[in-house]
Amino acid sequence: MSRKNSFLARLLSGGGRSSDTRQVVAVTEVTSAGAWQRYEDKQLVAEGRLPWGFLPVVHIQNIAQPYYYEGLSDVEPLIPMQDELNTRLSDRASRITFQSFKMYLGKGIEGFEEKPVAPGRMWYTDNPEAAIEEFGGDAATPSEGLHIAEIREAMDKVSAVTPIVAGVLKNKLGNLTSAVALRLTLMGMLSKNERKRFTYSDGLKRICRMVLEMLDTANIYKTRDEDRNVEIIFPSPLPENMMEKLKEAQIKKELGVPTGQVLRELGYESR
Repeated sequence: MSRKNSFLARLLSGGGRSSDTRQVVAVTEVTSAGAWQRYEDKQLVAEGRLPWGFLPVVHIQNIAQPYYYEGLSDVEPLIPMQDELNTRLSDRASRITFQSFKMYLGKGIEGFEEKPVAPGRMWYTDNPEAAIEEFGGDAATPSEGLHIAEIREAMDKVSAVTPIVAGVLKNKLGNLTSAVALRLTLMGMLSKNERKRFTYSDGLKRICRMVLEMLDTANIYKTRDEDRNVEIIFPSPLPENMMEKLKEAQIKKELGVPTGQVLRELGYESR
């Protein structure tokens, strides 16, 4: 390193300047199935071979999009509706801030201005036309409330998240006494969850297989090819009736299904 770029030279040359004089380097790394390269400011500074024989990258699409590498987002379709909802709620908050204090107009009452309206306050007058009128405050706006409710319902439909899952029941549910009724109520959410489970399970399996193969190549954790088959198990989002599962397992066993397979489906390891 030259004396010009030494730490002492940079420290003394700074003087009274407060600007950041640190050097900025654009780093680019290129990785393929057989090699890797590192560039700094478009200059090759390091490279090497990769012993894995595959590209250590697993691409998982959130929602599959035919003929496109990237997937679809769950949030992007909701952004315009969320902006509209934020605008309406902000308008409501501003209106409440400026109009939340009610005012009173007293007619035909002597000393009304000396006794402000308060709980338990009493006035006495002989004027039969005396009155106290209330004005101002946050008046009811049914159209605004309906508009906000419609936006929220539209967001629920687009996101496929039902109000019961989001915690907004709204007294529209009956007695869900069976798993079938619950499945029908949560049909959209369950189908979306099943697609996600399938997509992410496949990606996680490939990630685990790559990691185990890398560890085997590096002689850190030796495994065989069949040992790298990983099974991803997601718990069911619905409550399970154990008696129904046991009856189903008993029927399968009577039909000739191997005992080991029946036990695995129940979550037990067969010996």
